[in-house]
Parts: sequence; C-alpha cells; structure tokens
Amino acid sequence: MSTARPHCAVVGAANIDIGGFPSGRLAMQDSNPGKVTLSAGGVGRNIACNLARMGVETHLLAALGTDAFADIVRSDCAAAGVRTELSFTFEGEATSSYLFIADAAGDMQLAVSDMDICARLTPERLEARLEALNAMDAVVLDSNLSAQALDFLAERLTPPLLADAVSTAKAPRLAGTLPRLQALKPNAIEAETLSGIPVHGPESAARAARRLTEMGVARVYITLGERGVCCAEGSRAYYLPGATVNLINATGAGDAFTAALAWGEARGLTLCQCAAAGLAAASIAVESMATVSPQISADALQERMALLNKQGIQEL
Repeated sequence: MSTARPHCAVVGAANIDIGGFPSGRLAMQDSNPGKVTLSAGGVGRNIACNLARMGVETHLLAALGTDAFADIVRSDCAAAGVRTELSFTFEGEATSSYLFIADAAGDMQLAVSDMDICARLTPERLEARLEALNAMDAVVLDSNLSAQALDFLAERLTPPLLADAVSTAKAPRLAGTLPRLQALKPNAIEAETLSGIPVHGPESAARAARRLTEMGVARVYITLGERGVCCAEGSRAYYLPGATVNLINATGAGDAFTAALAWGEARGLTLCQCAAAGLAAASIAVESMATVSPQISADALQERMALLNKQGIQEL
C-alpha cells in the first residue's frame, strides 16, 4: 500500500440538498411534521468532500451558478479541504439543487433534482481542464455529466478512472466509457440497467458484475444496501456482507462508498480491500444526519474495515 498522499479530481455535480425528515411514519399526500435541512450536496461534491476527509488532496470540477447556493457549496468545500479552482462559474445561472423526502428510518422515499446546469460542462469547456486532470493520480466521474462529456473525458484522460452510476436514468450515459474504467460503482438497479441482468441478491449481482467486466470495466462494485456489496475483477466475483449500523440518514452513503473506492485504488488496495473500504465508509455515512459525515477520516475508515474483515468474504 502506498503511503504517499494521492491527488484526485472529481468531475460531476455540486448542488444544494434540501431534505425533509418526518418525526413519525411518512404519510404520502399529506403534510408531515419533522425537520427540514439545507446543506451542500451533489454526487461529485459529496465524493470530493469524503475523499478530502480521508486525507486525499482533492479537486472538484463542477458547474456553479452565481447565486447564494454556489457560495454555500464553495464555503463547504473549503471547510472540508476540497479545492474548487477547476470548477466553472456560469453568470446568471442557478446552482443545481436536490429536494428529497426521507421516511422515519432515514431512507429516501422521493426526490426531485434540478441539475440542468451540469449540461454546461461540455467537451469544449472540459478541454481547458485536461492538463490539470491528467496530473492526478485518479479521476472520479459521476453520470450527472452528459454522455458526450463522459465519452470525451474517457478518451482524453490518462489517470485511472472511476465512475459512479448515480441513478437508473443517468447510468446509461456511462455505456461508452465502460472499457476505460478502472472501477464502476452502481447499485443493484443501476447494475441491472447497464448489464441487462436482473439483480435480486448476491448471486445475481455476481452475474451482473461479471457481465460488466466482460464489457470492459476492470473492477465492478455493486452495492446491495444493507446486504453489502458484490465485487468482481475479471471472471472472479466476491460478496462482502454489510455492517450492522445505527441508520440515521442513508442519503450520501453511496457517495461515501465511491470516495472510499478512489481512496483504496489510489493506495493500490486489492479488489476486496477496496470493497471493504467502501462498506466501511458507507456504514459511517449512514450514522450521521449530514450527507458527508464529520466522522469520516482515514483512521475511522481503517478501524471500520478491520471490523468488517472479521465478517468474511464469500467467492461467488
């Protein structure tokens, strides 16, 4: 494992999360007493802030407007140690936002995202950032970018590339980049969308993961929520069970997982070590009300990984 501090860039969405958390059972089509929170978010920003808290020198390339939400994003990134000089600012435009409603257990039940500004990250604009991105040890992409932007970056970038599938609607944008990816992190339904193989549990996830490696991805990590993760490299697939957690807010768990993959890949960890790092980060994330847990750190990650390693790994 390398001990040098890695340099990583994240290219993707930065926005404001507006969250609703009911005090009791969520009642649809009704007003629910509870708490409303406002915080910086976005898949790219969440991954970047997690990475920085893990001790990685992290740069965020995102599209920001000239509104108060953009100021919140920049301040939040600075507080986490994320550098934003590579990001673009678009005069007169609104920074993207994400509105979600959780249930009493903290699981997201409904969401609306306004991510139109991400379309401004065109290949023509991104070309101006290629030199800086190619100086990184790894680059993480999120599929809030357009398919054209993702394809452009996959063709022109030389560091190892990792990608987060984001959602079933946006995962297909990664189709052209799959042969260039060192690592891909979809959840079960995103993996099904990309592979064409229904995912219902570890065994079917293994089939989908192998299919995605056949499509060119070096390493695949299919998250299965509380059940854990299925990962594959070449024809070999493994299942790691999930950790027992005190669930407070599941939003951001997948982003923490992807950040830990980048942390692990930059340090030369094995497939299963990276998977354990992802599970560890996700388990820390869900125990915090914040989208990026203030408890995330390299030390916390390694301590949680040690506990997970005792649960065993199953080859599928």
